[in-house]
Amino acid sequence: MAVQVWIGEKPEHPQERRAILGVAQALEKLEGLFLILANFSVNGRNIDLVIIKHDAIVIIELKHCDGRVIGSVNGPWIVEGRNGEQKRLNPGRKNPYNQVISYFHALTNFLNEHRREFLSEQKANDVDFRTCKRLIVIAPRIEEGSQLDLDWKVEVRGLDELPAYMITERSSEIELTEEEMLAIPKLLHCTPWAELNEVVQEERAAPTSAPAQPWLVRLRQALQTTTGRLAVVFASIALFLLLFLLFRPPAAIPRPDAPLTLIAGTPADSAILSFNTTTSFCRWNTYQLVGKRWDSAEQRWQSVAVGEAATGTAPDIIVALEQIDACGDRIELTWSIQNNTTRPVSLPLRHDNIKISDGLGNDYPLADGDSRPAIISASPGTRQRGIAVVRRPLAANASTLRINLVEQPFGEASFIVALQP
Repeated sequence: MAVQVWIGEKPEHPQERRAILGVAQALEKLEGLFLILANFSVNGRNIDLVIIKHDAIVIIELKHCDGRVIGSVNGPWIVEGRNGEQKRLNPGRKNPYNQVISYFHALTNFLNEHRREFLSEQKANDVDFRTCKRLIVIAPRIEEGSQLDLDWKVEVRGLDELPAYMITERSSEIELTEEEMLAIPKLLHCTPWAELNEVVQEERAAPTSAPAQPWLVRLRQALQTTTGRLAVVFASIALFLLLFLLFRPPAAIPRPDAPLTLIAGTPADSAILSFNTTTSFCRWNTYQLVGKRWDSAEQRWQSVAVGEAATGTAPDIIVALEQIDACGDRIELTWSIQNNTTRPVSLPLRHDNIKISDGLGNDYPLADGDSRPAIISASPGTRQRGIAVVRRPLAANASTLRINLVEQPFGEASFIVALQP
């Protein structure tokens, strides 16, 4: 068969079962063997969905978002609807970026450790499963105006882009035979989902007793073309995966009157996000970190995980939002900058470099003359602090604060602070 579904445990929700059937029916239209691994665990990590083909392994985190999506490597992700209502993705859990990263580490470490159990010695020496693809899929599509500041490690696509992605993408260094592909779900203690696989087989083998109608003939002719197959793949995946995502809608962020407290994010396994919070009425002693590294080959700054010194991608610069003090008629934000380069760097605490807004459409311009100092300067190997000041109070019913570094010292970066009573 062209597609097989393997599971660790049978999904509980009918929507999820129908969604997996839809994916299987869509992939059945394509040439070659596709394996769908769903609802399984590896090294204590529960993974929702992985698709394996002969030249790629794609690790997927699926999210349904009705509106613009705002998110980055660090911090919570926010969905903003057309009416301005804001919701937080994964409340109390990792953001989608950190989720798919954790899936990736768990699965690729397992495959690399066990590769000699299903690959020849020569192939085992050549294959590195760290080339598996990491993908966030936003359904039904990525809305115009979304702001997603991710690094090279994770790609993001709309559900409408997924069929073409699955057909065209491949993982470098991965070239598997059908026997090698089938060994992977067995090693993960997955079992074939017999009932679902039988349905797919029966649909493929079912005879046609009545003469084909003209529209059916045209449909069959269309399926002989790449364009026609792509259309069928998209329609099937869009219909059924959307049902799968609907049972996990993002939870709405409450709109408080006062006081506000900060929702702490959950750190990723690889310390991509370091986030700690203590709250005292209107003061938050917290920190969110953003790391950047200069890519000399591409001549641009890239976002990197703060805790990845061992991989050779340690950040050159780390900027931290350490505290927000909204007591009284002003807001003070404490910043620090760690310079790991061999040259001095600076962080201007000015309104043209730091933009602050809330989910209600209010802007909070910095009072440049009140910053202490006006520019944080850090010599090589040092860490320096400063305080930026807003001469207005925080709106009592604000649910989020979005803080953007526009340019200095390493290009645009975002901090998103979600608030609740």
